[in-house]
Amino acid sequence: MVASEDETQQKGLFGLAKGFPTILGTEFAERFSYYGMKAILLYYIINTAAQGGLGLPRADGVAISSLYGALIYMSTILGGWLSDRIFGSARIVTIGGVFILAGHIVLALPFGEAALLGSLALLIIGTGMLKPNVSTLVGSVVKDDKDANVAFSLFYVAINIGGFLSPIVVSTLQTRYGFHIAFSAAAIVMGIGLAIYSWGYARYLRHNITISAPNPIKKSERAKVLWIAIGLVVLGVVAFFVSVATKTFSVQALSNLVTIAAVLLTVYYFTRILTSKLVTSGEKRKVVAYIPVFMSGVALWAVQEGGGTIVAEFVTRSNHNFVGFKIADAMIQSINPFVVVFGTAIMAVVYKVFADKLPNLFQRYAIGIALVGVSYLLLLQPAMSGNGFSANWIVLSLGVVAFGEVLISPISLAVTNRLAPKAFESQMMAIWFLSNSVGQGLNASLSGFYLKHTALYFGIYAAVPLLFGVALIMFSKQLTAMIGED
Repeated sequence: MVASEDETQQKGLFGLAKGFPTILGTEFAERFSYYGMKAILLYYIINTAAQGGLGLPRADGVAISSLYGALIYMSTILGGWLSDRIFGSARIVTIGGVFILAGHIVLALPFGEAALLGSLALLIIGTGMLKPNVSTLVGSVVKDDKDANVAFSLFYVAINIGGFLSPIVVSTLQTRYGFHIAFSAAAIVMGIGLAIYSWGYARYLRHNITISAPNPIKKSERAKVLWIAIGLVVLGVVAFFVSVATKTFSVQALSNLVTIAAVLLTVYYFTRILTSKLVTSGEKRKVVAYIPVFMSGVALWAVQEGGGTIVAEFVTRSNHNFVGFKIADAMIQSINPFVVVFGTAIMAVVYKVFADKLPNLFQRYAIGIALVGVSYLLLLQPAMSGNGFSANWIVLSLGVVAFGEVLISPISLAVTNRLAPKAFESQMMAIWFLSNSVGQGLNASLSGFYLKHTALYFGIYAAVPLLFGVALIMFSKQLTAMIGED
């Protein structure tokens, strides 16, 4: 059968829809702005005023940086709900991009702590809207599992190219011109990304994707939802001012609250999906099998995202020498995406050539999780040696966790898309990002423990993933059968 002229015209990169590169460009811009800003966020918070920073305590700096990441990924739940029930994924990406752009512009202004808090709030809301839904758009423009594997691999490469380039660019600007000029680079790139998406949506995407929300909110529900939203906002504002007035507010208390909230949201959403009448028994079985995937994500992101918070602080204790070269603290953040880009490309070839000979899905997760644990084992020796250790240890650790990430994260986007019930597509993608929120929330809550007991912290974070990997190996056959694969 010969493809129609319209179908042929819609073919583009690797045989995918022509609008697909638009999605890649949007994700590149968002990740460039996120990782570029985060590469220097900790140092902006803890550096002295003479160094251009805010001069806050190190424990608060690590906690705030982790909280920022945790709240960003927690807010994907809201973004997923808004997409599924009101706007649809295509429109919500634009709205989120505008919030992100505004957040980076505010952070580029030299207004101290007030600008920092306002910026983080805008970035958290905006990324929560954009992040899960731009991933959902990838699934919307592919027609089968074979295309999905290619599409999500390319998508992940775009993420990590942005993550690799941004610390280099932003760190260089920060060293030469200061923090606020560096933050403005994130704003410029996000603005370009938003323009690319708007053009691509109008030209291609609107012809390839469903515009409306898949499970639109009913008129009878609107008033209830509005009052719940108002109530939550009022409750949050009142709680904040009461805690400040009673002098009970602290970054540590907020960290604990966010971590607990992330765990409770996880339990709530899994329970809601598994008890929903809109989900078939076959879909529910797949969601149960997805829970270990989620737990793998928690272990991965606690360590991988710790590279921008925990390890970002740890590298300041090193001698900054890597194979004889002096490296800036923020440059360390380019190690992970550099390895991931090439590792993902290699694994894409491996998946293609050795598809019938590879371990099953959950066995591959087990190998990835084991590498995550090993990466922190490598930091035990320098942690016990005190200050002035070689930065080679940190580079090696970041490289190992990156290989673990290659085995877990790229396929998790496709797995989430494949196992998601039809009525909860965007919200299931948000649940995957919620694993990141739980992992970073734990980092924020344990920031004080890390600073006081660094070696023990790395030991615990190494042991838990290794034990979980063993459990996945033991139950891999049963889990594979639950998702209907050989």
